[in-house]
Amino acid sequence: MAERLVAADASPLIGLAAAGEFDLLRRLFGQLTITNTVRDEVLAGADLPGAAELAAAIRDGWIQVEHTPAATGAFADLDAGESSTLTLAAAHVGPSLILMDEPLGRSYADAHGLAVTGLAGVLLAAKRASLVTSVRPLFERLAARDFRLSDQLVQAILEQAGET
Repeated sequence: MAERLVAADASPLIGLAAAGEFDLLRRLFGQLTITNTVRDEVLAGADLPGAAELAAAIRDGWIQVEHTPAATGAFADLDAGESSTLTLAAAHVGPSLILMDEPLGRSYADAHGLAVTGLAGVLLAAKRASLVTSVRPLFERLAARDFRLSDQLVQAILEQAGET
């Protein structure tokens, strides 16, 4: 059986860095793959959350960078990072998981039968895996860093995490 691909778009990478929990990705998934387009998006904000953490993860080898697939036109109404991430996952033979927050991108993933979760889902998975004791302070850190998640989403995750 082919190895599971975990392909990440920029938003979950930036969000986890903003929450001070970038390493949850390694602890939850072991290896991640991003496209060079996603790498360039995150590294372009050199002083912003995610840039230093991503550079270190690439250097340490637990985040792999793949060339942006050529057939990204199928998702032309998404930004280049989202489109390349979806195309990479769709081309993978075997199971895959996409880490993406963009609602339209998530809809495309669902329509193509691709598993998808976002930053909030990663935080919930970390709580369920006992990698964090509570997700509430992480959501508070995100809000303090102006990383926006809908109130409804945060409330739903807090309920699922047993933190209401």
